[in-house]
Amino acid sequence: MASSRTTPRLLTGAFTALLASAALALAGCSQAAPEPSGGESGGSASVAPPAIIKEGQLTICTGDSPPNIYYDENNELIGVEIDLANALAENLGLQTSLAEYAFAGLIPALQAKQCDVIMGSLYIKPEREEIANFVPYLYSGTGVGVAKENPRNVTGNDDSLCGLKVVAITGATGAAAADTRSEACEAAGKAPLNITLIDEGATAVQQVLTGQQDAFIDTSEIMGFYGQQSDGAITLVGEVSDKIRIGAATLKDNTELNEALAEAFQTMIDDGTYHAILEEWDVTGNDITQAD
Repeated sequence: MASSRTTPRLLTGAFTALLASAALALAGCSQAAPEPSGGESGGSASVAPPAIIKEGQLTICTGDSPPNIYYDENNELIGVEIDLANALAENLGLQTSLAEYAFAGLIPALQAKQCDVIMGSLYIKPEREEIANFVPYLYSGTGVGVAKENPRNVTGNDDSLCGLKVVAITGATGAAAADTRSEACEAAGKAPLNITLIDEGATAVQQVLTGQQDAFIDTSEIMGFYGQQSDGAITLVGEVSDKIRIGAATLKDNTELNEALAEAFQTMIDDGTYHAILEEWDVTGNDITQAD
């Protein structure tokens, strides 16, 4: 899905100021990672070395995966996964220390014990489960974004898109999903989608908000990001499709930390912290507690 992680350009009109902050944030992703930092610890630590590298600290390998993880205008890593990481650490009575790696370097860094856990938009796949244990905390998948008013009454990645004008990013999973939906519409005797492919997510959002397009198909995370940046001017509709789980990865033999993270995550679900974080980032469609 990396092909859909596009850096937004500034848009014209009232939406410009809202997406300007997004452009600055994503542009900052090529900068050096900030110094390790973390919030106040939640009390007595429930895990200690050798389950973690450093006493009182959860060292997290993370990556540049906007919009789940990206730099703000102050060169600080933010995003739904960063908030989840901080909340997990707090539940464990630990402070967070973030270490950024290229995506391909995340698992090698964990294996080299340069961090305790990976929280970097890492998909849970069978080959990865052979070398790591996971605590799933998000779904990733395909989402459909429309203007808040939703004048064409789109209900998601379904037959409500038949015959409509849909924009997607060239080469991204959303483009493939649009093609698949268009074929399904035709097979059902309905009009195919009128698909426009472009190179940038911000431009796609602009086209939807100005009425040039009826819907935008891309990852549900992208929809949540632009929804958050636009104060709800564009919104995710319907269920997230083609779901795959994202999770916190620990070394296979570090069952103590895996179990502690799983318990801390369950606490976050039970006390509402998890759902509050998803709502804050407008990614409730990625709720891992929802049925497949």
